Amino acid sequence: MGRSLNDMVDLQDPKILAIIIFDVIGIGAFVWFLSSRLSLKLRVIEQRREKKRKQILQTEGKNHSDEDTINR
Repeated sequence: MGRSLNDMVDLQDPKILAIIIFDVIGIGAFVWFLSSRLSLKLRVIEQRREKKRKQILQTEGKNHSDEDTINR
């Protein structure tokens, strides 16, 4: 029960080091993939909001111009 980490795993073993390096690269690639997908999704959401905002402004502009025409 009093064994240290060095007794359990030989960090000098090339196979262990290769596995650790492979895992770190894999985790890095996974994090990069998720972050790129998230940023893409956020850009799409922002574009939808902007498009909806423009449609609302155009609709309000048409309503105001119609009211001006009717009032004349």
